[in-house]
Amino acid sequence: MKDKRISLEEAIALVPDGCSLTAGGFAHSHQPLGFLRALIAAGRQNLSIMGVAECWVAEWLAAAGMLDKAWFSNFMFEGFGRCRRFSEGIEAGRIATEDHSHFGMVMRLVAGAERLPFMPMLSEGGTDIASTAGIERPEDKLRIVESPFGGGERVAVTSPLRPDVAIIHAARADASGNVQLDGATAVLEEQAAAARTVIVTVEEIVEAGEIAANPAATLIPGLYVDALVHLPYGAWPTGMYGYHDPDMDFLGSYYEASRDPASCTKWIDEHLRGPVDHWDWLDRAGVARLLALRTDPVLGYRPAEDAA
Repeated sequence: MKDKRISLEEAIALVPDGCSLTAGGFAHSHQPLGFLRALIAAGRQNLSIMGVAECWVAEWLAAAGMLDKAWFSNFMFEGFGRCRRFSEGIEAGRIATEDHSHFGMVMRLVAGAERLPFMPMLSEGGTDIASTAGIERPEDKLRIVESPFGGGERVAVTSPLRPDVAIIHAARADASGNVQLDGATAVLEEQAAAARTVIVTVEEIVEAGEIAANPAATLIPGLYVDALVHLPYGAWPTGMYGYHDPDMDFLGSYYEASRDPASCTKWIDEHLRGPVDHWDWLDRAGVARLLALRTDPVLGYRPAEDAA
């Protein structure tokens, strides 16, 4: 397989204005915020997100004025509260939405991943999702059908979603883009398989033999990956199992700033648009701060006494 390695700047060029994104991560874990920061600094516009739990990606896109549409199930900040700028954008009518359960959203991505015209499921059929228009007409996202195998059983079928670009941050990959991620993985496999273009940033690029030595840990095979970027601390300030914990103080500084649109814009301009590149972004955080977040190499996280 060919060498998939490119620079962060080259990877950003693969994300055009007006495209739909799906991003890896769950809550405060392995969200691709290094890539997102660079995307915000590049000034992309009119983006859509098709997401399950990438709350920080959705919130920062909304706060930067870059988000037009969102297909999603639930975006919230665990331990903080609601995503204020994302929520305010919806309330003001600047962000159009299509709402689903977590499972319903995953099933739409699975349908897209499998290149199927629909995916059957037992949930959502008795909900307002089946009758309420958002971005789509109700009949374009969910229908109730009778089983073609008889018996009169009725099930919900949902239509596929195929994001233009998946952006994923993972632990390690070889140059061919065979990707491994430790700990909880959320729905990265479905997101990668559903997307038309897959961009992966990783903490480490390793030799192919290291990946081959533990094939069960390979979450995304290289045949799905279009571009690979070496991006240490690419999830910071969210956490990366086996590498570093989330930086709750830094995340909290954003959350406090997000209480007011003006202070939020100032925070975005300073912290996301201000750095000249990824390394400047990390330099501004400081080596001491980043190293203090490093996890126990065996446990994969910092023990409570170390984190206190």
